[in-house]
Amino acid sequence: MIKTIIKRDGTKEDFSAAKLNKWAEWAGSNLGEYVDWSGVVLQTVSTLGVACTSKQLQERLIRVCLDNDSWSYYKMAGRLLAATLNKTIFPKGKPTIKNLHKSLAKKDLMVKLNYSDSEYSQLESVIDHDKDYDCVYFGLDFINGKYAIKDRSRGVVYETAQFTYMRMAMALAEGEKDQVKEATEWYKLFSDNIINAPTPNYVNLGTSLKGFASCCVYTTEDSWKSLAVGDHIAYAMTCMSAGIGSHTKTRSLGDPVRGGAIKHLGKLPYYKAKQGAVQANMQAGRGGACTEYYTCYDPEILDLLQLRNPRQVEDKKVRGLHYNMGSNKLFARAVALDEEVYTFSYADAPDLYEALYSGDQSVFEALYEKYKNDSKVKKTWYKARDILSVSLTEAYETGTAYLHFPDEMNRHTPFKDKIYSSNLCVETCFSTKGYKTMQELYSETFLYSEDGLGEQEPEIGLCSLAAINVANVKTDAQYAKAAYYALKMIDKCIELSEFAFPHLNLTAKARRNAGVGIVGLAHHMAKSKKLYSTQEGKDEIHRVAERHSYHVINASLRLGKELGNAPWMARTKWPDGWLPIDTYNKNVDGVVTVGLQYDWEALRAAIVENKGIRNSCLLNMMPAESSSKASQTTNSVYPIRDYTLIKTDASVTTQWAAPDGEKLKKWYEIAWDIPTKDMIDVYAIIQKFTDQSISADFYRKLIGEETVTTQEMIKDYLYMVKMGMKTRYYQNTKTSNGTELDVEESGCAGGVCTL
Repeated sequence: MIKTIIKRDGTKEDFSAAKLNKWAEWAGSNLGEYVDWSGVVLQTVSTLGVACTSKQLQERLIRVCLDNDSWSYYKMAGRLLAATLNKTIFPKGKPTIKNLHKSLAKKDLMVKLNYSDSEYSQLESVIDHDKDYDCVYFGLDFINGKYAIKDRSRGVVYETAQFTYMRMAMALAEGEKDQVKEATEWYKLFSDNIINAPTPNYVNLGTSLKGFASCCVYTTEDSWKSLAVGDHIAYAMTCMSAGIGSHTKTRSLGDPVRGGAIKHLGKLPYYKAKQGAVQANMQAGRGGACTEYYTCYDPEILDLLQLRNPRQVEDKKVRGLHYNMGSNKLFARAVALDEEVYTFSYADAPDLYEALYSGDQSVFEALYEKYKNDSKVKKTWYKARDILSVSLTEAYETGTAYLHFPDEMNRHTPFKDKIYSSNLCVETCFSTKGYKTMQELYSETFLYSEDGLGEQEPEIGLCSLAAINVANVKTDAQYAKAAYYALKMIDKCIELSEFAFPHLNLTAKARRNAGVGIVGLAHHMAKSKKLYSTQEGKDEIHRVAERHSYHVINASLRLGKELGNAPWMARTKWPDGWLPIDTYNKNVDGVVTVGLQYDWEALRAAIVENKGIRNSCLLNMMPAESSSKASQTTNSVYPIRDYTLIKTDASVTTQWAAPDGEKLKKWYEIAWDIPTKDMIDVYAIIQKFTDQSISADFYRKLIGEETVTTQEMIKDYLYMVKMGMKTRYYQNTKTSNGTELDVEESGCAGGVCTL
């Protein structure tokens, strides 16, 4: 039994049970039947010695709450943690925003923000530190461990959560006509967990670090100079904390080089060089990460499919990258009919290769038929099912053998230029073009034309993200505001960014690519008492996805009117009145019973009148694995995998719980219990309204004697094609009770996408 408490200043006092009870009762208030605060007290005092420090007592109270493993106990732990952090970070009392910023600027941990004393004073009345006491434990703990400004060498933290939100808000609002008003709007949207900011924004806003892009996407041309530029891009963008999506356009093993003087060694040497480039530097305690994209028609396909397989022979392993196989409807048809396809090299049929990346697949099919009997084109014939079964088996065994569908990526898109690949986490779909020389990459002027008309510039696709927590948005007016400020945050970060290459600075600002996604869908569904796998649930997801798309597009139109359209708007279909509802896969109509709820035609007319919008692209569904923890919600559009989980990345391990898990337990549908067909329906519904793509995860239980058959895998693949999916991300597998193959691999943006 505790008798003596040693306070932080070293003084001792008699232990007071009444004081401890009062403390625990306060921490458990408003949590009702789901928390027994007196039980927490009894467990705490029974495990401590006769004398203990006040810090040990507080930490033990928190630990007991966490050991009870539920949302409500995590809420109690969050309140206790908030009090502890206030005492630890600010032992002499909480400073004003101005004094904290002044102190951090002296330490070179912040830049001096251009706010007057009067403006600081006004914002002092806006910041609400009591909001920290309403946070769940994992939200506060994650912000404290990963996002708050700190001296990482000494482990000294300088911000609590509300200070972090205010720093971000003020950095974004700096230079606005009414800085206080804009900072207030951003602060409230962040602190009320409505806008979900990405990791780079949390960490870098208000500091001297100006890297805000989460991922970059690039392609190379078939020359040694262009391939070298590609490796340089991968190396430099890893240093800038971005994840990499790479498409290497080059000939294949045995192809002639320099008229046959040299025999080409294939793609593996280039992949190994890229692996070294992305892993040479650290991102938040880990090496960088890259997903490499290739096609099912590649002559090296069977080797490429097994580069991560531990059973592959050593000289054919490149395990430091992730891989994504592209296929199209011709291949899918061959799979369905159990027919053969032939592989071909880029060197032999560059026009056929380029036709694969076209929204009109009739061009590809005509050329494919033409080259079928052309003896000048080297071919190897394979059963399409054999190629696919290797790919799908790899996905089940390693989790990270992804899929993309280049014909659908180039059909259902606002871009007029070719899309060769997606990004690390497979949710972006940007136009890219390879740099031929290093000089082009470092050019400080446009190589062809500033307005983007005419020949396409070489281009890296840059990914700037935000998301809206759909579980916390109550009205259309609130959604419109959230969409506007989420997109404006991206716009400001594009302007604030320091780019790795001069030419990237030009193209990123000319395109103004954005990705506004969704988090908290599982929580929203549970609150709405609807399940992913039911008709009512799919109809609700249709409503959610439509509302999201409509308001984000409308926000870009508003920003276009205020700030001007993207300079390269003419390279997109927006000025022609294109909307995602024009080109979606019509098979989606067969899995929903609801129609459109917003006035899309009025929006179309307004976009045409304005000759476009602020951004070349707008919508993608990123994993948001890290940032959703700070927002205290469920990540992306995924169902939950369990009511409580241990989530980890390179720097923070957190005990996560489904929001309101006890109260809504009946209505949370567990991912492992949802048939793959229903998840494909869900992703297809969301894809209908999404101009880019989705980090679409699948979940399969393989417990005991249960196995997944080749027939089942092929059936799922064909249904993905039928429903118009653009990409497929992780194939998660639960192999026994409590054991998951969730592939804890490197994610993008300092762990944003790590599972």
